[in-house]
Amino acid sequence: MPRSSRSDGRSDRSGRSSNPGISSHRFAGEGSSRSMISSTSSRASSRASSAPIDPSKPQWWNDQKKEERRAATTERNSRLQADNERRKIEAGNVANYTRTSTGVREIQDGRVGARDENGRHFKDRGRGGTANFEVLDPKDVKEDPERAQKLQEMNGDMMDVHDDRIGRKTTADEELQGRSIWDLVDRGTLMVGCCLIIIVVIAIAIPVTLIENDVPYSAPKGSDAPTGSPTRARLLDEEAIMERLAKITPGGVNTLLDTKTAHHRAFMWMVYEDGMELGAAKDHLHQRYVLMVIYFISGPWTPVEGRLEWGSPVHECEWEGIFCKEVEELETELDGRIEELLKVGREDGIKIDVPSRVANRLELRQRLVSGEVPAEFSLLYYMQHLDLENNKLVGGLPTPLYKLFNLKVLYLEQNELTNVDAIGEYRHLEKLSLSKNNFQGSLPDSFKNLNRLKTLMLHTNKFTGEVFDTLKDFTLLENLDIAHNEFEGTLPSEFGNMNNLTEVFIGHNNFRGVIPEEIGNCKNLQKFQIDGSHNIGGSIPSVFGKLPELKFLKLDTCAFNETLPMSLGNLQKLSFLDVNSNNLEGKIPSQLGKATSLVTLALANNNFNGDIPSELGKLTKLGKNVCNSLHLCSCVLLSVPLRVID
Repeated sequence: MPRSSRSDGRSDRSGRSSNPGISSHRFAGEGSSRSMISSTSSRASSRASSAPIDPSKPQWWNDQKKEERRAATTERNSRLQADNERRKIEAGNVANYTRTSTGVREIQDGRVGARDENGRHFKDRGRGGTANFEVLDPKDVKEDPERAQKLQEMNGDMMDVHDDRIGRKTTADEELQGRSIWDLVDRGTLMVGCCLIIIVVIAIAIPVTLIENDVPYSAPKGSDAPTGSPTRARLLDEEAIMERLAKITPGGVNTLLDTKTAHHRAFMWMVYEDGMELGAAKDHLHQRYVLMVIYFISGPWTPVEGRLEWGSPVHECEWEGIFCKEVEELETELDGRIEELLKVGREDGIKIDVPSRVANRLELRQRLVSGEVPAEFSLLYYMQHLDLENNKLVGGLPTPLYKLFNLKVLYLEQNELTNVDAIGEYRHLEKLSLSKNNFQGSLPDSFKNLNRLKTLMLHTNKFTGEVFDTLKDFTLLENLDIAHNEFEGTLPSEFGNMNNLTEVFIGHNNFRGVIPEEIGNCKNLQKFQIDGSHNIGGSIPSVFGKLPELKFLKLDTCAFNETLPMSLGNLQKLSFLDVNSNNLEGKIPSQLGKATSLVTLALANNNFNGDIPSELGKLTKLGKNVCNSLHLCSCVLLSVPLRVID
């Protein structure tokens, strides 16, 4: 092929898009560079022969600038050509000539896709697509002129011979022939990829290993016994422990060996499961055993998250709901009666060892203690506080439980108990709550023995009878709540003797009569409520205005008449006043405007007349003012200050 035709072909090929292969990309770049150089030179020559650079300058100055531009363009083209040649050398895309020992020159063509003069690919050798072919030495030209002519043409422009590859579409097989993966992939990219693969493998392997080695926590079933720490078999201690526990167990050894009893379960737990591994000589062995008997009788209980449940391998005073005191401190509170307890014990003669830390307070509220109250509570006869509120207890209190002589607080609210006939045995009781149970009938006669009570809660039952025949001598009472029962009778004048009262809730019963004036002696009274009692009437005692601590007064839905006492305006701490639905009449006292702490004032459904006092507009804390009387108005006033209505 003549050189001119090859040159034209190269010029045409430089404008085509090359295949995405690595080798074709390089040659496409080279062809483009050559075209760019040629095009740049043409544009530079054109600009040199064009109009002056700056018409305002002399001709010699413009000629000098044009010459400088031509020189810069030539230098830039030379630099680009040199860079292209350097890249080809670095990529092995050149033809090298070497002479063999036989005088034949060997051409090493490392360019990708190199061909011989017949258009065939050279046989590749090694990496980089090195192709070898032989040419006669020039001294042999005379012997073979025809071959010499061919050699001269090939040696004249070896680059153009092999650039013929760019002018045609190569197949994928031709592109990849003789090339390995290392030639096709950039070394840096490959190393980065390998590193990423290693990181991913490590990131997956480490968590999997940790998960395989981790032992997941399995919570014990609710119906199972407390989970104890694994301990050694203490066969030698079993007999000694049995001997000690039999002394405080009804039925003795036979009960301990009966597998159907909670006592047997507690005994086996003490010997083989308790993480504390108490010996027979420990002073709190009895106390720990009694608590576990109670657990196995009443359990399982609802666990409390974050708390130490019963059966944990720590001292029982650390278990949830158990509070202890040092025996010396308890002895002081019991006025030295601890020695009496040690001698007398329980009524049936059972006595337990009093430990150095005694469990004097049990709070088992909302633990789902079900069934009857376990009699084993009475073995802790030094206990002072027992709270079994909001459980599922039924029936009555066992007789032995009444022998907790030192009990001061007993909360049995919100259960299903029906009988507390012997409750008067708790002679030291100070706080008693029997609310929300199924009690019926009159209070038991023994109730009169509880005259040390300070708090009495009996609301929401079906008690009947004249309750104040029993309570009129309870002069230490501070909190009294007997609402929502069926109590009868009148409110006695002995109310005046209960001068420690702070809260009284006696509404929704069948009381009759009036509120005694002696209520004015209760100077500490803060809350008084007698609502829903249709047989309580008369005038509202003006002595209520002499109770400086009164904050809450609820007298609605009764039969009060006459006027609203003006003295109520003296109550600077009064925040709630409700006299709705009575038969009150007359004018609304303007003195109410002095009760500046009022937040709620309910006066609806009465027979008030006249104007609404303008002084009520001073009650800036008032959130609700109800006036709904047939003879005054039928509106609900919600804004302050109030407007006087004529």
